[in-house]
Amino acid sequence: MTETRQCKNCEQNFQIEPDDFSFYEKIRVPSPTFCPDCRLQRRLLFRNERNFYRRTCDLCKRNIIAVYPADAPFPVYCQKCWWGDGWDPKSYGRDFDFSKTFAEQFSDLSRTVPALSIMNDDGVGSVNCEWCYDWAFSKNVYLGACGWYVENGCYLYWVDYAKDVMDCWGTNNAQLTYELVSCDRCYNCRYCTLSFDCSDCTLGFDLRGCSKCIMCVGLRSKQYHILNQPYSKEDFAQKIKELKLGSRASLGKLKAEFRELVLKYPRKLAYNLKTVNCTGDFLIEGKMSKNCFYGLKPENCRYLMIIDRAKDSYDCINTGNPELCYESVTPDNSRGNKTTVFCWKCTEAEYSNNCHSCVSAFGCTGLKHASYAILNKSYSKEEFMPLRERIVAHMRETGEWGEFFPPTLSPFAYNETAAAEWFPLTRDEALKRGYRWKDDEQRNYTVTKRPNELPDTIKDVDDTVVDEVIACEHGGKCSERCTEAFRIVPQELQLYRRMDIPLPTFCPNCRHYARLKRRNQPKLWHRRCTCGGMTSSGGVYRNTVPHAHGSEPCPNEFETPYAPERKEIVYCESCYNAEVA
Repeated sequence: MTETRQCKNCEQNFQIEPDDFSFYEKIRVPSPTFCPDCRLQRRLLFRNERNFYRRTCDLCKRNIIAVYPADAPFPVYCQKCWWGDGWDPKSYGRDFDFSKTFAEQFSDLSRTVPALSIMNDDGVGSVNCEWCYDWAFSKNVYLGACGWYVENGCYLYWVDYAKDVMDCWGTNNAQLTYELVSCDRCYNCRYCTLSFDCSDCTLGFDLRGCSKCIMCVGLRSKQYHILNQPYSKEDFAQKIKELKLGSRASLGKLKAEFRELVLKYPRKLAYNLKTVNCTGDFLIEGKMSKNCFYGLKPENCRYLMIIDRAKDSYDCINTGNPELCYESVTPDNSRGNKTTVFCWKCTEAEYSNNCHSCVSAFGCTGLKHASYAILNKSYSKEEFMPLRERIVAHMRETGEWGEFFPPTLSPFAYNETAAAEWFPLTRDEALKRGYRWKDDEQRNYTVTKRPNELPDTIKDVDDTVVDEVIACEHGGKCSERCTEAFRIVPQELQLYRRMDIPLPTFCPNCRHYARLKRRNQPKLWHRRCTCGGMTSSGGVYRNTVPHAHGSEPCPNEFETPYAPERKEIVYCESCYNAEVA
């Protein structure tokens, strides 16, 4: 029986369904007291994906890149030192004190055990990926977060299995692409959103199997189209010259025109491809998964976001191959994790942080290849099991068991974390809710180039541009963590030249936030199809063929990531397929 509860954080009602209760019973945790949104926000507080600091390693004293500033209240080790044998995380082990809460004891442990400077495998599984977060098995990637198996990329978020890609968000299996959002299997494409199996397309939305299409929406298996109109191969080539896609000035006008054009076409209630009984958005080849967003091949999951294969898991983010995991941040290749942060290749890790290849680790941090440990202290299996049960009973009494780590245990300020991107708050709002806030440091850049001084095309840019400090067009007067100035790195310049892309006039942060506006929030709203019969509601779009419901408004209702107040024309699957399939 479905049960309605009130979130103890935001006080909004949320529902727990029978299948949810079955899952919680299976993994032996109580049902949640926070709503799905608040649970997601709480997990995101433990990911600092884009704020990096120069500091020294507290062991070898080498200069490093870290997600923790120099004044962090705990030791920070570089990759080589942290993964090396020069220290023993078990030496920090301690007995559990039943006179204190678990959070108090875990906080004390976390302030003494050395932290890994940044979550990547640079120098181990990756090469030249020092400036990346949550990144693995890649080569030559600069400023990427949440990705793996990428070669030659810059300014990326959730990009997997790709090569020669730049300024992309949620783009997988791609090659030679620029400014793509929520795309899959694309080649030589630019400025596209929700496009699949496409090549040589520019300014596309909801394209599938298309090639050589410019400023097109909702096309299927089309070639040589501009503004959804067909051209001969010869006329298409001539028109491309006239559009001047390599000119910043011309491209800016086309982008503005395209943004208005996209709103005049219907879009599907959610973009899930090859899925069976799934709800959410941008799921590919999923099965029996609900309320999941941005994922490849989830199966029997719920409340997951940004995933690459997952099975029988709830409330996990930014992860690949978890199974039977719950309330965890990046439990990659793990089974049975509960309330963990960056615990990889673990079995039954619980309430632990940054533990790897461990079995039955409870309240631990920094362990590697350990078994039956509590607060970093090792036990025999016979000692571990009854002690764990006593601790769980204690945490039930304190109200901690089944809850994720409290925000006070996050080592980051709110505006340093991924929570600020998915759940934006002002400084005053964050402080009022009890979160920490980090004021921006003063940058004193000596700008050598203004945006209006940059050449209009990449053909007129010489190699000395990599020595310039370019002022961001926003000038710090935005809410997007503008860096005020930026540089062009050599590998970035090479891709601009290869793809005939004009130099950007906005800093990487501002470009990143612009891409965020092109993706949907991980939330569903109940809506009715906006097909009004012969046209969309309001008459913005005229249907091209008769629909099953005839001239009367479509009666279908559904769950969609498009909020009711948004401008988009949102059709049910039947009406959408009638128009674009």
